[in-house]
Amino acid sequence: ALMGRPMGIPKTGVFGLYDLIGVDLMADVVKTLGVILPEGDAFHAVGENNPLASTIATMISQGFTGDKGKGGFYRTEGDDQESAPQLAMNLKDGRTRPRQTNLPPKALRAADTLAAGGEPLLDLIRSTDQGDDDQVQFCRHVLARVLGYAASLIPDVTTSPQDIDDAMKLGFNWVRGPFEMIDAIGAETMAAMIRETGQDVPAIILKNQPFYQAEDGVLNVRRFDSADDAGTLGPVSLPEGTIRFHMMKQCLTPIQRNDAASLYAIDDDLRLIEFHSKANALTAASMEIVAAAAKDHGKGIIIHNDAQHFSAGVDLNRFLALINDEDWDGIDRFLFDFQMAVKALRDAPVPVVAANSGLTLGGGYEVVVHADKVIAHGNSVMGLVEAAVGVVPGGGGVKETFSRWHQATGDWAKAAWKTWMQIGYARTGTSPEQSASMMYFLNDRDDSVMNRDKLVTLAIDAVKALAQDYKPRPEPVFVLPGNALLNDMADFMDKGIADGLFFPHDKTVAMAVASIVVSDDDKDTDASEDDLYARERRAFLTLAKTPETKARIVSMLEKGVMLRN
Repeated sequence: ALMGRPMGIPKTGVFGLYDLIGVDLMADVVKTLGVILPEGDAFHAVGENNPLASTIATMISQGFTGDKGKGGFYRTEGDDQESAPQLAMNLKDGRTRPRQTNLPPKALRAADTLAAGGEPLLDLIRSTDQGDDDQVQFCRHVLARVLGYAASLIPDVTTSPQDIDDAMKLGFNWVRGPFEMIDAIGAETMAAMIRETGQDVPAIILKNQPFYQAEDGVLNVRRFDSADDAGTLGPVSLPEGTIRFHMMKQCLTPIQRNDAASLYAIDDDLRLIEFHSKANALTAASMEIVAAAAKDHGKGIIIHNDAQHFSAGVDLNRFLALINDEDWDGIDRFLFDFQMAVKALRDAPVPVVAANSGLTLGGGYEVVVHADKVIAHGNSVMGLVEAAVGVVPGGGGVKETFSRWHQATGDWAKAAWKTWMQIGYARTGTSPEQSASMMYFLNDRDDSVMNRDKLVTLAIDAVKALAQDYKPRPEPVFVLPGNALLNDMADFMDKGIADGLFFPHDKTVAMAVASIVVSDDDKDTDASEDDLYARERRAFLTLAKTPETKARIVSMLEKGVMLRN
């Protein structure tokens, strides 16, 4: 919980990564490193002779080789992976205990700081009055040993700290590399932490100067020909056509910023929207920046962030608070503002390109679906998942899906059924190719790329290409099929309930989705875009007032706490 996301390392942490790779394979890696690393390398002190070596050998002999075996440092009791008790190993005696589900105070504080745009590492290494001294010591010692070791490799392994940073970010999915983390902590503090562990402080840290430095709109990195020299600054080295926004923005000042999102001006008078709230959950503040971009649009708008996931949707905690207060007007106002922000984005007189990666779900996808073009990373998971928590998409997602299925089928009734099935099942595409089968990604318009470093570059190129003779998309018009279709939908749900496939509330949710795309009359009815927006809000509010939906949202939030742990 402390070494994972608060430090910017994947949530598996060390022991979860062992389980993922395989405890037996990692034992072989340790042996190999003991052979190939130089005699004086610090690894030898923590390699095969570490206190856990005998425990690991016992685990392997008993078949506890990680996820591929009977479990490893983390296990389940019994064969049912979903409902079985979750266990974790006690490292002192090798026994298992129930896995903790409550995050330690340091992890919670770091998450809040990160969501507010602050530096979480500083929270981890400073004591408070909350009895967290053991957590502070752990964080200080881990960071000191790992980052101090990285610094000791300069210049023997490479003259450039960026090479090591890139290796950890690209190879191990760290948010930042070791030297970027040292800069965030500060050289003097880093030196003090290293001394606490009894290590020698590497000479390049004693220089007390940043490894990265922005000057005149250029991000430079310090290179060292020897451990004793002061280093020389030069531009960071990136392959041709590569833009990493977390580096680029160090040379930028936001046009507008709040705790949830920022708007930047980048080259050639383009605008870039970045979401940066906790887990990139969308809030009213997020949509303020979207609306601001639609007004101050420059020559084109890009929507992108460098986080592991673009956005998993709207902040459910905020919705739950509004439901608990029975603030139905507040929910309607949030949904309306969200709808008007994405509508303004779509109607902007300049091209809008979304460059997303990772989870792009719910409200996050509803922002993307209003763009003129999508440049998606190959790992992008796209879709509308609101039905899983007992509500419906309320930011234009139903409307846009309905419109796209009509364009694909040429039949409004077929489009309504396709939309209803897809959103009712909360289906997602786990790749751009799979998303294309659901109209979440348009093969004839959108593009995908395997290298995340190319997302911004390709998005800039796409904006410039679209800008030639650009005209905003016309406002869509709809025909809602007569409500006889509702009978078929109700029969489908009733059969599913009878067969044990659905709960009764699933039918309530499904019929709320149906109420958006099917006419209230027995005849086909013309509808405007604003009519569809209003129907989405109406359906959302109807469901939000049910105790079953409230219970599902509570359950999802509790599960989210366990997943973060």
